[in-house]
Amino acid sequence: MKTKSLVLLICLSSSCANLPTLSKIESCSFPMDKNYPGGLVNYYLKSNDSDLKNKLQMGNLKFTICRDDDFNANILVPIPLTYSKNKIEVILNNELIDSIGIENKFYRESRIQIQNKDFVNPPSSMQERIEREYLQGLTAKNTLSSSDLKQTKMVIPVIGITSSEFGVRRFINGKPRNRHIGLDIAANEGEPIRTPLDGKVILIGNFFYKGNVVYLDHGNGLVSSYSHMSKEAVVMNQSLIAGEVLGYVGSTGRVTGPHLHWEVYFLGIPINPEIFVN
Repeated sequence: MKTKSLVLLICLSSSCANLPTLSKIESCSFPMDKNYPGGLVNYYLKSNDSDLKNKLQMGNLKFTICRDDDFNANILVPIPLTYSKNKIEVILNNELIDSIGIENKFYRESRIQIQNKDFVNPPSSMQERIEREYLQGLTAKNTLSSSDLKQTKMVIPVIGITSSEFGVRRFINGKPRNRHIGLDIAANEGEPIRTPLDGKVILIGNFFYKGNVVYLDHGNGLVSSYSHMSKEAVVMNQSLIAGEVLGYVGSTGRVTGPHLHWEVYFLGIPINPEIFVN
């Protein structure tokens, strides 16, 4: 027993101390692992390598690194809804050092009826507008500012009833459509929508599908959007702190009733807003 203890002590105090140490800890205030399509991997790696970003691969998925100090790194990986593998391989310096299991999460079907046929099959006259707004949203959700994001615990932007969860498989007037990449909260028309986390306004518009919409940049690749508002209460480039009113619940755009459609993007990937709720 003494021999084993001595070997262990030597290992810990010498070369073994330079090997990556793998474990799970809460760091940088990011949520712990939600290892499913539409979720977020929070992977801890003990490393002081300043070039870690270029030496690490996470199954060909986008990732970023958050550090609380010079010796510990949290690898943050948003998992796309379309991700179909059962694991993510962690490769460092071209060597496999670990694999992360991915849950096969069930998402229900959602079937809704839209009376306005233009919102089901838009006329050709609207295609240019739809394409322009799509590109504006694409640019906004891929914003990667240099803000030092440490706090990610959010508050619910509006009190109401969840009318459609993130990730559901949508059918509109009986036909399959894109997955639902936000969280729908039904509330009374005019109910104030509050900023769930400190951020900056990076896009405001009246979009064909989203209606009155606001995009916020929270820093380091975390972006959120708020759709179908009756009106916004902010201006471009305005800085907001958590709890400030950014707009009001409405029924603009393609809707079946007044509600907030809340989206959260990390590194441009839509993920479940609920995993950030404090």
